[in-house]
Amino acid sequence: MAIVTIESNALQVEVDPDFGARVVSLIDRRSGRDWMAKGPQSSQIGEDAVYAADEAVGWDECFPTVAPWDASETAHGRRLRDHGDLWGRPFAIEAQATDSLALSRTAGGFRFARRLSVRDGVLTADYTVDNVGAVALPYMWALHGLLAVTPEDRIVLGVDAVSATYLSRDGKTIVPPQLAWPGPDPVLGLPLDVVHPAAMQFAGKLYASAVPGARASVSGPRGAIDIAWDGVAHLGIWLNYGGWPVPGNGHHIALEPTTAPVDHLGQALEQGSAATLAPGASARWTITMTLCAS
Repeated sequence: MAIVTIESNALQVEVDPDFGARVVSLIDRRSGRDWMAKGPQSSQIGEDAVYAADEAVGWDECFPTVAPWDASETAHGRRLRDHGDLWGRPFAIEAQATDSLALSRTAGGFRFARRLSVRDGVLTADYTVDNVGAVALPYMWALHGLLAVTPEDRIVLGVDAVSATYLSRDGKTIVPPQLAWPGPDPVLGLPLDVVHPAAMQFAGKLYASAVPGARASVSGPRGAIDIAWDGVAHLGIWLNYGGWPVPGNGHHIALEPTTAPVDHLGQALEQGSAATLAPGASARWTITMTLCAS
């Protein structure tokens, strides 16, 4: 299936229905800036696939886990692959117009649907997950949209601390602490709200809860993107400045609204932050991205 484009007077959004409904391009037509990290499709999309450098482009949906986890003792009854069941897998187009696109995928006892719509400089993503099976289904979800950024950009969260589940600098893993935001934190010695160059060789996965206004943004001389969420409670922050998966690889960040402030479904179940859908039940949430030209 070909790439599908939706657009407004200010935005152009390109989606690949056959590859997990991945958003491959998010362009502010006023400035020409494409906010999506770019790269080719990976051919490694099987059950044993590892979401690594070649896979880490664009905007994917992580569901029902982010990191891999053996869910054999749950209703899933199997090992959940890295970054979940959806990325790289074909979605069905349910409705399409010039300014909107609705897609869904049904598999593994659930139906996952996402409707994208654009108006002026605003992109809205409306989500619905239905349990189409006969048993209760635990899950977590995270928006995995990798943003193309430059050292001129700054990250705004409105919090004074974040937790870390992964930190690496110069190829050495650091024991994840609680970190001051925006810093500089004494553990890392660098400000976290600054987009650093790839030469920094730093990567980190952070989480923030109770973010004021349930919104976060990235802004710089070439414009801004503001991400707001409704129906989920947490925000993941992924920073990669030449530090992942090995030193010298990757330069992007992600602001990831999520249902749980952990890396996989097992951890969410342990801490009580996993969501559960009863048979026949549905869950809904909405993400709004507002692009502002400089």
